[in-house]
Amino acid sequence: MEKFISHPPLLVHTSLSQLRYLILSEGIPVAGNDKRKRSKRGNLSGGDEVDSGGSEADTHSQQSIKRLRCYVWSILSRTSMERCSQKYLALLQLGPPETHILQKIKNDTSRTLQTDPKFRAQVSEDALLRCLSCFAWEIERKKRQAGEGDTVDVSAYVQGMNVLLAPLLYSCPSEAMAYQLFSTMCKRIIPAYLTRSLAGAQNGARLLDACLRIVDPKLSKYLGDNLLPAEIYGMPSILTLSSCNKPLDQVCRLWDFMFAYGFHMNVLFVVAQLVSIRSKIFESESPMNMLRQLPEFDADEIIRLGVGFVAKIPPDLYDLLIRHLTDPDIVIAE
Repeated sequence: MEKFISHPPLLVHTSLSQLRYLILSEGIPVAGNDKRKRSKRGNLSGGDEVDSGGSEADTHSQQSIKRLRCYVWSILSRTSMERCSQKYLALLQLGPPETHILQKIKNDTSRTLQTDPKFRAQVSEDALLRCLSCFAWEIERKKRQAGEGDTVDVSAYVQGMNVLLAPLLYSCPSEAMAYQLFSTMCKRIIPAYLTRSLAGAQNGARLLDACLRIVDPKLSKYLGDNLLPAEIYGMPSILTLSSCNKPLDQVCRLWDFMFAYGFHMNVLFVVAQLVSIRSKIFESESPMNMLRQLPEFDADEIIRLGVGFVAKIPPDLYDLLIRHLTDPDIVIAE
């Protein structure tokens, strides 16, 4: 894969298809996890075990993997990294955003993946604060520059953006590159999720209910009988594209796939996580407690299940899965 992305493509669409295939067949390694047995997908290792070696070679390897993952994500999302450092520094020089926005950001950054020691060791709260403040400035400037009749639907900050940013800061070699990808994700990939009303995320939860009814009617009925619609338990996983779940290394592998094949797949991946623990849900005396914090998952298993569900989803429902990420005006019946 490193050789592939180091050469300029002759045909963009063909090269993107080849890169997507490499993601599926080979995968991208996960830094610091050589101890775990390799999966059937080749060199795509898994787990969240922390390598205690800490050697210089390990550090170099982790940085190489970060660069590779960041480059792959930027290529697949068509995110230009040209002058990204200069653009980021220019936003930083604007200082903190408006007080009410800054307070919302500060309320959340300290809680971001606070039980994940690996993330906390690699990503500082200050980095989260800087990136989110810069994005708030970017949106505020766009609002001020918008002409009459123009609207900027994406909010300067909504709760959950901090967790959405976490895998990017964790996986990119620099804040500026992470910020550039974050900006692309918020403005182009899931803008409907980040409106003031969170319309897209609410639609995503309704689509989660609809897909679960098709894939696993028994589990769907059980949750319904216990007054547990997806809008109660599923919003964090929907809004953050599963980045609120553990372990983060496995989340990054889900994101590898979704950058390649579409973030609409996240809804089906959440369905897959539910199906994978269905027996535990049935046996639990308090299913809501289990659903509030889903157990650790294996990305290979979730991808395999989620992709398998695609054939069961009717075309009109699958079309809504794709469109709900960017169209906040879609109305999905509960």
